[in-house]
Amino acid sequence: MTIKESLSELRGRIDDLQKRLGDKESEFSKDERVPAEHRAKVDAMQAQAEAVKEKLPTEENSVWDAVKHEVQRDMDALAQDFEHTVSYIDAHFREQK
Repeated sequence: MTIKESLSELRGRIDDLQKRLGDKESEFSKDERVPAEHRAKVDAMQAQAEAVKEKLPTEENSVWDAVKHEVQRDMDALAQDFEHTVSYIDAHFREQK
């Protein structure tokens, strides 16, 4: 895999995660069972995703070599936090009758 492919692939992952975050933000905002602090956490993840995206260079060059591992760690942590948070909200607030 080349650096360009890795950067392009990571941009795609961030875009996909931002779409999923947006979908959940919209869904949770309409569901009164989801507490405000949990909705706020998902909202904050949107800002985190944007911050990760801003770390990416616009052109593939040596800057990417310097930040690619940091960006990958940030992206992995954000994706894991998203999955955990959504699962927690669904299990504790939305699945209740």
